[in-house]
Amino acid sequence: MPYKIRRAMSTDTAGIQTFYKDSLPLINTQQTSWIPGVYPDIAVALAAVSKQELFICIDEQDIVVGSMILNHNADEAYQELVWLKSEYNSLHLIVHTLISHPERLKQGIASQMIAFVKQYAAENDVFSIRLDTLVGNIPARKLYEKSGFAYIGRHDLPSFDNKGVDDCVFYEFKL
Repeated sequence: MPYKIRRAMSTDTAGIQTFYKDSLPLINTQQTSWIPGVYPDIAVALAAVSKQELFICIDEQDIVVGSMILNHNADEAYQELVWLKSEYNSLHLIVHTLISHPERLKQGIASQMIAFVKQYAAENDVFSIRLDTLVGNIPARKLYEKSGFAYIGRHDLPSFDNKGVDDCVFYEFKL
């Protein structure tokens, strides 16, 4: 099924809110380490819209079925890893909070979103795409590896409630 992926606009607010309201309660928190009511948060998504960093995936009925934040902001832990493209001044695209609706899994949403990220990065003179996921998020890890991302390493990241750490793995796609 073909999906359309594009930068979210302020006119998409209602659709984004519905997507978050419907999909977040169904997400496997053991797999993602996301914390209901803490992260992901609709306020973060809407702030990303105003910064032009939120991208949405829409189905043929213009319903939001996926979202992600794309920017150049990496957690400090990213600096402690050895990346494929490690030039200090290079521009790297960071993928945050990639969500596909849990009731629409295995429909190619996340795969098309990753393909979009690769095309977007290439069109915007980015040297590489970087991302992380919880070590136990096997579906995400398989997707990234199938999509040509290289495993970079494993490192702790602060938990979303800042009460501990999450054991994460990091990936990079070199352009």
